[in-house]
Amino acid sequence: GFAIADVNYGGSTGFGRAYRNRLRGNWGVTDVDDCCAAARYLADQGLVDGSRLCIDGGSAGGYTTLAVLAFRDVFNAGSSHYGVADAELLAQHTHKFESRYLDL
Repeated sequence: GFAIADVNYGGSTGFGRAYRNRLRGNWGVTDVDDCCAAARYLADQGLVDGSRLCIDGGSAGGYTTLAVLAFRDVFNAGSSHYGVADAELLAQHTHKFESRYLDL
């Protein structure tokens, strides 16, 4: 079977300003840490097999997926759908909203 965790990592809306601001200046850190913590929690509770974890995401979530796979040893596989692979290039060539992702 499959288990799916839909993580509202720090920076997600709907949980107040302080929660949303957790991602400010920490894109690729807070989101990555929260996704890893969710996966580890599920594995520690025996709800999932910790040796068979995968992650996926699109756009900013694709960046999270790539960062998790590159910099953490939690997930065994992942799929980045139209993910951000070059944050500097994104800031130079995207629309106004996403161009602010890297602002401190």
